Amino acid sequence: MNGPRAASIALVLSLLPVAALAVRGGFARPSGGFDLHGEPGGSHPQSASHSSTGPAGTSRTTNVTNTGNGYNRSTTATNGGYSRTSTGGASSNGNYYHSSNGSSPYGSHSSSTNGNYNSGNYTHNGSGSNPYGSYNTSGSGNTHNHTYSGSTTATNQWGQTYHSSTYTNNGYVYHGAVVTNPVYAHYPVWGWNGGYAWYAAPYYWGGGFWGAFAIGAASAAVYGSIVAANNVTYTSYQTQAESPGAKLLSSYHLTQTQCGPPNLVVVYGPNNSVICAYPNNLVSAGNYSVDTQTLTIVSEKPAS
Repeated sequence: MNGPRAASIALVLSLLPVAALAVRGGFARPSGGFDLHGEPGGSHPQSASHSSTGPAGTSRTTNVTNTGNGYNRSTTATNGGYSRTSTGGASSNGNYYHSSNGSSPYGSHSSSTNGNYNSGNYTHNGSGSNPYGSYNTSGSGNTHNHTYSGSTTATNQWGQTYHSSTYTNNGYVYHGAVVTNPVYAHYPVWGWNGGYAWYAAPYYWGGGFWGAFAIGAASAAVYGSIVAANNVTYTSYQTQAESPGAKLLSSYHLTQTQCGPPNLVVVYGPNNSVICAYPNNLVSAGNYSVDTQTLTIVSEKPAS
């Protein structure tokens, strides 16, 4: 059985070939800039600006601001019909961000990332288009727990649409087909929760996705365990009613059962959590990961 493994995470985007075509004609990241490490910290913001033109005719303008508790930086590069702007920054509370927008006669693309160094949580979004098609991608993860879950939708020039998903746990990457959620494919995913999406809570098993009980809590009912290929044992617990995990299982008409026997639906959730259920006409036996953004499950298939 495939399952979570130990290693470091990398942001992995599994773009279909048509999505890859959509970013042709991009830019190399503009170089140069400012070093504000020597600036004294304080409450007085400091700003700097620099413009230059390279030998190939590329013009760049960079603006940097030292806010006193962090920095903000933006660079715009242009050359004929090409243009690219990148921004980034960080603050003393651990928040950071980066975004990029580019366009050319061949197409356009954009991306953004937001996160926090202290919690390890981050999210990203990206999109692009050209005459060959377009794509949209999004995902979230945690650098401390070495997890990532993301999805991509791409449409080619003939109007055909494709979906893919990428799930990374402890350095092992899975790409598989999304099993369409029969409930939330037609209704707002988090409407039942007042529109508030789930976000991992520290010190809770599975980040609280399957229920609000602490790791190793005696009150949690043990539901067997899974021994992964790396010989690590993952204990399963009974899902609590009204939790996001319970809503997920209910939407697929899955009934949780004790992990251990063969030919079960094995769902790997956030933060090294695992749930087992009986297969049905919607979900066949096998290993799946959870896309917590869309409350869908993704068939796990090791990357080649």
